[in-house]
Amino acid sequence: GCKMVYTVDGTEPATNSTAYEAPITLPLTGIVKAACVMPNGQLGIVAPKTFAGLPPTGWKVLATDSQETEGENNSATNAIDGNSSTFWHTRWNQDLQLPHFLAIDMGASHRIRGFTYLPRQDGNLNGTPDNYRFETSEDGANWTTNIASGRFANIRNNPSLQVVKFAPVNARYF
Repeated sequence: GCKMVYTVDGTEPATNSTAYEAPITLPLTGIVKAACVMPNGQLGIVAPKTFAGLPPTGWKVLATDSQETEGENNSATNAIDGNSSTFWHTRWNQDLQLPHFLAIDMGASHRIRGFTYLPRQDGNLNGTPDNYRFETSEDGANWTTNIASGRFANIRNNPSLQVVKFAPVNARYF
């Protein structure tokens, strides 16, 4: 029942900031901050949300070597659905050979300079990767394999959003 106000440039909202009345156009990266204007005219608690990178609109899973589809759906499409309560999981009792892979088609070529990874958020560490290797392609057939590789430091004790940056490259697939 309160008027909601927001900013999309990372600044603190004020009572006279833009009012939320309909879906808004979000920046590709940045911080959206929103707050409720209370009946007495004071601003309520500010809630920030960080958006990093390209939105996965129109993205498709090109290939994966394993996905769990029995029971709870943990298919590879969950890795790019933008929903922090879903996740991709390899098959439980098969495909134990590492490493596993997931290839994504972004639908068009983009200039990218990093990626983000959010581990599963349900408190279960099963399936959380420790290491990563990021590869890119313009055509889905020829891959550049030395884009980025490393280890997610302390991810099992701190399952928060991981941000990996690298030199900018053009890619349609990763």
